[in-house]
Amino acid sequence: MALAEVTTQEPRYAIKQPFNLTPRIKWLRDYFFLGVNRAWKNDWSAWTTGTPWDLQYNEALYYIVPEAFMLLTTIKGSYRAKARAIKLPSEFWSWSIAERRAWFNKEVIVNYVPQEILPGDLLAGARFNILTSLCLDEKEAAAYEKRIMGKGGAREQATWFHDHGYGNSGATSGHLIPAHQDALKRGWKGIYEDLQNRYEKLSPKEKQGPKGAQYRAMMTAATMPRDLAVKYAALCRQHSAGENDPQRKAELEQMAANLDRVPWEPAANFWEAMQALWFNHMLIMSDENYPGAGTSLGRIDQYLFPYWQKSLDEGMDREFGKEIMKCFWFHCNTAYDAMINNGPNGITAAFGQLINLGGMDKDGNDACNDLTFAILEVIDEMSPILEPKPNVRLCRGSSEKLLDKVVEMISSSQGAPFLINFDERSMAGMMLEAKRGGYADLINESNVWDYAGVGCLENTMVGNDRSGTVDNNINLLKAVELALTGGKDMLAVTNPMTGKTSAITQDGPPTGDPALFTTWEEFWQAYAKQTEYIIQKCVQNYENTESVRAEFCPTPYLSCLVKGCAEKGMDITQGGAEINFTTLEAVTYATTVDSLLAVKYLVFDHKDCSMGELVTALKDNWAGHEVLQAKARNKAPKYGRDNDTADAMAKQVMELWTEETWKHKTISTNRQYRPGMLSWNYWISEGPILAASADGRPKGMYLSNAICPSNGADINGPTANMNSVGKVLGGKASDGKGDWLEYYNSLPNGASHTITFNPSILRDPEHRAKFKAFLRGAIENGGTALQVNMLDAEMLKDAQKHPQDYRHLLVRITGYNAYFVTVGKELQDEVIARLSHNRM
Repeated sequence: MALAEVTTQEPRYAIKQPFNLTPRIKWLRDYFFLGVNRAWKNDWSAWTTGTPWDLQYNEALYYIVPEAFMLLTTIKGSYRAKARAIKLPSEFWSWSIAERRAWFNKEVIVNYVPQEILPGDLLAGARFNILTSLCLDEKEAAAYEKRIMGKGGAREQATWFHDHGYGNSGATSGHLIPAHQDALKRGWKGIYEDLQNRYEKLSPKEKQGPKGAQYRAMMTAATMPRDLAVKYAALCRQHSAGENDPQRKAELEQMAANLDRVPWEPAANFWEAMQALWFNHMLIMSDENYPGAGTSLGRIDQYLFPYWQKSLDEGMDREFGKEIMKCFWFHCNTAYDAMINNGPNGITAAFGQLINLGGMDKDGNDACNDLTFAILEVIDEMSPILEPKPNVRLCRGSSEKLLDKVVEMISSSQGAPFLINFDERSMAGMMLEAKRGGYADLINESNVWDYAGVGCLENTMVGNDRSGTVDNNINLLKAVELALTGGKDMLAVTNPMTGKTSAITQDGPPTGDPALFTTWEEFWQAYAKQTEYIIQKCVQNYENTESVRAEFCPTPYLSCLVKGCAEKGMDITQGGAEINFTTLEAVTYATTVDSLLAVKYLVFDHKDCSMGELVTALKDNWAGHEVLQAKARNKAPKYGRDNDTADAMAKQVMELWTEETWKHKTISTNRQYRPGMLSWNYWISEGPILAASADGRPKGMYLSNAICPSNGADINGPTANMNSVGKVLGGKASDGKGDWLEYYNSLPNGASHTITFNPSILRDPEHRAKFKAFLRGAIENGGTALQVNMLDAEMLKDAQKHPQDYRHLLVRITGYNAYFVTVGKELQDEVIARLSHNRM
């Protein structure tokens, strides 16, 4: 696999470059970035039972990606056409769906997908992106297709929900933290023996029922990593036999010896632990047929530290330990190969294989150790690169050493390498969900400090929690639109595929003609009623895919790694995890708040226009109403300025929709809804769908991002911005008795908060000290998390003109980072527009 020559001219502006890479790591990293030009790719391979009704592509996983809607039929047909048939055992169709899936996935991974070792690699496990048969018989496949594709089915309802501006929802995969620490300690042998013991304790009747079938499926899945390790150990020895370089020969022999033990046996040292962790993580992506999105690794510096320290004590060179980790980093990025040939769905934005670093221990002290800083060095030396995505947890007890390292890395990072979580605020949210969800026995003062983030920044517990952290994304602004129209779309909706325009109908509750409202309170009540409606609509929409997944799409391998599934004899897709939530993510929050403030200011407080005149202006997209638009933009109060009046409205909005969210559970799996704020790229893509808004925004312009103020609204600087965020999340209890210490947090899932700075603010030690103080202030008064972009607007504009010179330039979007030149111009322009903070 010779490395191709790549030549580019020097960019006008310097971008972050990797450094301190050994020849092996430099080769692997450079080879990865050859992308579609690589001879080797970990792209999706498709596999079938050979039946005419067979399906591979589970489209419901992608209902939270509305830009994929127009491609769903083509993608499904393409993978069905290219799928290779697997020879089935004669008893295959007598098994349960879970047993079929467990056997089929194991057979594909172990006996059909080729095992390969890349040059110089220190970890085995190369190909894992597979699309395998859903393993449904003819009757099951017909029922599945009817629920998805039939009249009033999941696709039709998901499309309507999105096209009418409500948002999107779908039961997707990933987005959890498996019990990796337990798997390293017990090995798959221990997991298998536990399952076997549970199965043997069942009565004969139970063995013939769903619980017995689930245990058999999980036992089959539990042997997959063992059998794959045997294949890879043999391959390492084969490579070693033909290797002339003594060092590489010894490495291959040691890799084979590692694979003789792990992941079946407990890991005994750092190299074995990293090998086992990669296999365990990699095969989750195979089991779910989902390339890594949100499949996260938890507090990696904590549970790997004993292996790290033991290996150092036994003579492992610290730099070699970092090389092993850099190989792990390379492998995580190959998850993107699944869609490498799909244009913009290739290597563009982080999938969110999140790792957590630092944070507090059980006593509230800084939990950092030598491995924490070794991992930070790996991140710094490998960046810019997308995966695994790091989340540094800060708390009151965080050391100056950690803060100094964080600020140093931020100063040169541009849009990478990490996001920051604030423990005290986040833990308050976890304690709230324990109380509201009935999980106080599983989330409490004794263990809440061990929470971790998944995906982008979503907070969950570890190893026993599936919280559907991105499954429901709702446009709060739609409720304002419906309140202004008495429950109808403001504008007729045209189907982008057919060009057909639908009639405007009564969709929401008939809350009356707003032109007849004489008080602000009347309008607020209409808005509150419409908020209840859009949340209920989202809950109904989600149930379509949640119930299908529970019935037809088991993941027995993943279920082995989530506590509760073995104990219940239930798949994770059916609610097997000990902790079961699904999350409602609010989008367009600041746009909603600012629109309500504008309605109150323009119509009721200052009487600059009547309600009818405002509605007419919005239907006209502000054309011909520019004076009124200017007042909405520049005179009406705005969230994000640390203004108590505006922030009080924002808190009222927060309390309304979060309280409504807690009222709901899924029907099929009894999962409790919980609130969060993560906008992904929806605040850009939904702009052309939602009508003009009362804050002065025209239809087509992007909306607000997660919990961030609207672009241009936060004119009082980043500290005021941060203070507003902390207030709307609940602030602090005056008596010190919040949900955690004095902290409140109404969003257990967390809230994405991005602030973009000019690099000049960290130009010298004095300014770096100020930025450290800003971070300390954020711990006290800010939100749950912070993403920092350290970017120069002129550099981004140059990258738009000369993308070939900036292909590795990373920027923060919302909880994830992306290669700037690969995202659409609308999103690029939005990032440039954020550059408003040039001083502290």
